[in-house]
Amino acid sequence: MISAMSITLTSLLLLCPLSSTGDWPQFRGPGGLSVAVGEAPIPRAMGPAQNVLWKTALPGGHSSPCVVGDVIVLTGSDDATHDVIVGLRRRDGKELWRRRFEREEHPQYAHVDAGPALPSPCSDGEHVYTYFGGYGLIALTLEGELAWEKQLPHPGYSFGVGPSPLLAGDLVILTRDGAPEAALLAFDKKTGEQRWSVDRFSYYESHGTPFLWRNSQREELIVGSSARLCSFDPKSGELLWSYAGITAFPCTSATAAGDTLYFAAWSTPNSSGRGFWDAGFGRTLEVSDEEVADPALLFKRLDADGDGHVTRDEVPECRAKDAFTYIDGDHNGTWEVEELVGATAGPQAPGQNMMLALRAGAEGEVEDKDLLWTYDRGLPYVASPLVHAGRVWLFKSGGIVTCLDARTGAPIFGRARRSDRSEYYLSPVAAGDLIVAGSAECTLYLLDATADELKVVHEANFEDELFATPAVIDGVVYLRTKASLYCFGAQRD
Repeated sequence: MISAMSITLTSLLLLCPLSSTGDWPQFRGPGGLSVAVGEAPIPRAMGPAQNVLWKTALPGGHSSPCVVGDVIVLTGSDDATHDVIVGLRRRDGKELWRRRFEREEHPQYAHVDAGPALPSPCSDGEHVYTYFGGYGLIALTLEGELAWEKQLPHPGYSFGVGPSPLLAGDLVILTRDGAPEAALLAFDKKTGEQRWSVDRFSYYESHGTPFLWRNSQREELIVGSSARLCSFDPKSGELLWSYAGITAFPCTSATAAGDTLYFAAWSTPNSSGRGFWDAGFGRTLEVSDEEVADPALLFKRLDADGDGHVTRDEVPECRAKDAFTYIDGDHNGTWEVEELVGATAGPQAPGQNMMLALRAGAEGEVEDKDLLWTYDRGLPYVASPLVHAGRVWLFKSGGIVTCLDARTGAPIFGRARRSDRSEYYLSPVAAGDLIVAGSAECTLYLLDATADELKVVHEANFEDELFATPAVIDGVVYLRTKASLYCFGAQRD
């Protein structure tokens, strides 16, 4: 006699297709545009016990799934010294293979959310390419066999290694701004041989993944670097144009709609006033106008025992606590009032927090007058901007959502706040009339993509960190938490 459980499991396996009309071959999907593949609608409710087709445990990490044919590839870390690449069967989440690589040891990261497995894999349909900051670039077959590897020294970033590899024709592109060799690199995807390299010693550290912009005039490799946005010929590495004006240490990727390029990024070194304090403490504290005007008042509130020093234990969980050692200028293990007041003396780096729109055809040095429009509020720290159905969506740390008219930059609605005031690392994905978004503190949101105000269709808590951008194909959503991969789809009889 077949049990009811067996029937249910069999039914669910049949619901998750063997093949599909498309793949999700890189970070943010086809073209790096973060738009769902196929026309089938996704479920309008998804959670740990809602519309789950299967769930598979993973080694810890925050990379996004790469879905090619019947294989899903993810990366992780299964102990203190090994990076892991895992291949899962798409139909049921069964592990097909696992490869382990012993990585270079690196001191503890300064940011609590950093880790060794952040970059997402990419694939050309024959091989999958992965990158680990502590090991280097690795090419595997879809069966998990090693094709080639290019070991690289750890770039030494204190906030983890974020940029994902990107395929451009027969090249694998990798950016290592701020690394000892500070370069934009291109490798032959079949052999791993380096084809070209662009020195990047003047650009300092950055964490965004490059974007391949296919416009009506040419293909351009768009790289956000510290204080400068650059465009390169992906075949040769020749610089096509650059714009000096974006923020220092960007973590986002560019996107596009046809012949218009969009880029938005924010970082603390280019922030001041209320924006600085909301970014630093907004997850857990309401900073008053009086405290913004006089940070000594905020120091007094934090100094719970009144001893004239603020210890790490006296600071609530927030970005300021993550950056405790940076504010602690004399490195004595505590903050003094002068250190906290001095932290907001104004922008500490070149560039500015901004969003821009630029028409195709730029050459040389791009100036402000060449931009279609700019915007400077509600900007994202890590979650890349999403362009969908004529709108630009921005998700700012602290739960702030902004929606702009993609043509003019005018707000459709601005700075609407969610109740979850955590970091927003997951880049949003458009799926029909829904936007899939999520916070680091475990909350998944489905938003109405057509409403003229922030409208939440559904939200669910996963009790596990949500950092990874989901893959959405044919109405099926592959969502990675730190420790698991969920496959969601409509339950049908």
